[in-house]
Amino acid sequence: MSKAPAMPMYWDAYLADTTHLTTEEHGAYMLLLAAMWRRDGAVPDDDKDNARILGLTLAKWRKTKRRFVDTISGFCIEEGRVTQEKLKKTWETTQEKIEKNRRNGSKGGRASYLKNNDLNEAGATNSLKPKPNKPDPKPDPPKEPAGSLEGQFASPAQRRLKKKCPAMPIPQNWVPSEINIGDAKDRHFSIEEIAHEADQFRNHHLAQGSHYENWDAAWRKWLGNARKFSSCGRMVGKTSGAGYGRGSSIASVIARGRAGS
Repeated sequence: MSKAPAMPMYWDAYLADTTHLTTEEHGAYMLLLAAMWRRDGAVPDDDKDNARILGLTLAKWRKTKRRFVDTISGFCIEEGRVTQEKLKKTWETTQEKIEKNRRNGSKGGRASYLKNNDLNEAGATNSLKPKPNKPDPKPDPPKEPAGSLEGQFASPAQRRLKKKCPAMPIPQNWVPSEINIGDAKDRHFSIEEIAHEADQFRNHHLAQGSHYENWDAAWRKWLGNARKFSSCGRMVGKTSGAGYGRGSSIASVIARGRAGS
């Protein structure tokens, strides 16, 4: 197992040094960096071993290695090893931190042991000392009453904690409300187009078994897509046979919805 399982990656520096590489060369370079990290910051300058690591032919790797040495900042071959200066320095720094943490952990464990030992030895004496009075715990803050002004100005994170409305399926006899119709008119839909899109919207979500927490928001999104895709062949406003045909008024749509409710 590697002594440093987590490898920091400085993407800004990497991309600045490798914008000239092909996709294949990027893959080879990344695999080589990973192998260096797992082998203490460098790999042996062994072309057969390196080609095997990268899945390249021997000839292909030798050509790629020359390109890396000539064009990538910090990529070098030294003392019979292939390495990258930034990666090698980062690896060494990481090892120093690991060793420092290990020593600190060892000291901390011994200090805790000695402290507990001293307390055990002096237990009889300490038990005779009066225990200081602890202050009473602070009382819990009063709960916020429902509908208070504090609740109205709660932070977004606090509001997200509150229970959300459950997602509901679209009603079988759904028709656009006056608000829905107003949203469509704001987007410059004609009466005939609104009736058509209402048919399409209801039939689509009935067929899909869709569930939404906010069907008004779903309707607005539908209208936006209808306009966006109309230039790609969608016939916005083309009538359907679902009962809101050519010439139907928005008033009749609303009346039908109220009659069915």
